[in-house]
Parts: sequence; structure tokens; C-alpha cells
Amino acid sequence: MAAITAARPQRGPIEDDRSFADLGLDSLDRLVLVHAVEQATGIAIPDHILANTHNIDDLLGGFGAVIPCADADLGTASVAVETELGVVDDGAVVGAGSRLWHAAQVAAGACIGADCTLGKGVYVGTGSQIGNRVKIGNYACVFGANIADDAMINPHAALLEDPAPRATTPDGRRKQHTDFDQRPVTVSRRATVGAGAMIAPGITVGHDALVAIGAVVVRDVLPHALVAGNPARQCGWVCICGHTLTDALRCPRCSGEYVLQSGELHLLGDTAAACDG
Repeated sequence: MAAITAARPQRGPIEDDRSFADLGLDSLDRLVLVHAVEQATGIAIPDHILANTHNIDDLLGGFGAVIPCADADLGTASVAVETELGVVDDGAVVGAGSRLWHAAQVAAGACIGADCTLGKGVYVGTGSQIGNRVKIGNYACVFGANIADDAMINPHAALLEDPAPRATTPDGRRKQHTDFDQRPVTVSRRATVGAGAMIAPGITVGHDALVAIGAVVVRDVLPHALVAGNPARQCGWVCICGHTLTDALRCPRCSGEYVLQSGELHLLGDTAAACDG
């Protein structure tokens, strides 16, 4: 219970039969939970039990099929599960509740907010400013970007910073970080950058916008805009919930309704609650 509360303190009372999904626990949270149980009980929990565990009752019910560790008297499990799987360089900041998967790296001078998830092999470069509840998918590269709360960067995307990249200076000296021209990308709140997309230096992706898979973005993206292609062009509008709007500017998923005013999309007030839900 203490491990769950530490992972998701905002969830309030926790019941044994409440599913981990309802508690907002993802797969890495469950590894942390199981590690805490193993340390407290001295019992190693096999992978097949973990894979079929959906709530606390399931976890506790599987104890009859496991064997105490040889080092149970020390209160530790024979197989340790690391809670910090990535690398945080000296001088980097990672907020409370944020999780790094294998080989993810946060470089010195970068700042990650609270409750973020960085997938396997993610690189967040010096100067990057990442907000809260941001998800960055496997092998995405973020070079100095400013990413607002609730944004999502999908696997293999790249947010670039230097508009004139060279490995060396004109006199042949290997470039250092201070030698690069820094024009960071800005990704606004709730915006999504699709898998494999490339965002050119200095570009701003507006709030709630969606950059399609594999797009190459060389111009700013309007709020709520859907852009695709190489070079990326706007081909539609998207709702707060991420679904493409109809020609009537209505969301087919949550029934949110929008209106265009001076080229910008605005959510009608009486449908805002449906979209937020």
C-alpha cells in the first residue's frame, strides 16, 4: 500500500481489489511495487505471476506459488528490480514521480518536470525544459527543446536545435555545446509529435496540435492543427482528445464542437466539459 501511495499519492483511498489500471499504475510502476513487496517479504515473485497480476489481491494471492529467497532474513529479494533504469547526468533535474526506462539519458543542464515518462533510449539534451506529465517515446531525441505540460513525443521523433550543424568549427576545432547555434523547438501544451517525425530548429508546435507520423516540420504549427508530409502541411484540425475533426469542426469521438475565428480554432464553451472528460 505504501509503495502504491508513493507512486500515485493523488489517488486517495486504495482498496485491495481495485485494478492497477484504475490506480493509474503503468508497467514500470508495477515493477517498483513488486520490488517493494519483495524487499518487505523476502519472497521473489516470478515473472508469470507479475504478468497476470491486475490488483493487490492478485499479487498477494500468488504468494502460495513462490519460494522464499535464500536471503529472506536480510529482507531483500534474490532478483532486484531497479527503479531508476536510465541515466541522469550531474546537473540535470528530474521531478517527482518521473520514470526513466532502460538507457534513457537526461543530460546536464536539462530539466524534467513531475510525473513524466521517458522511454527506452530517449535522449534529452542540455538546455531542454520539459513540463509535467510529458511522455517521450522510445529512442526519441530532444535537443534543447521547450516542451509544455501534457505533451507527447512519440518513438524515434527528433526535436532539433542547430540550424547550421557542423562537427567542427571553420578552423578545424571539434565543436563544443557552446559553439552550436541554439534555436530550440517549442512544443505547447497537450500537443503530440508523431513517431519518426522531425521538427526543425526554432519551430513552435501549437497547443493541442498533432504532427503526423514521419512528418518533417519546417514551419510553425497552429494550435489544434493536424500536419503531415515532407515538408509538413496542414491537412485538418484535431480535438483536445486527439481525434480529427469533421468538416463541420465536430469531434466524432467526444462530440466537442469548435469554431474558426480569424484562422484560429476555438472550442465552444458548452462542449468543453465533454472534451475534458
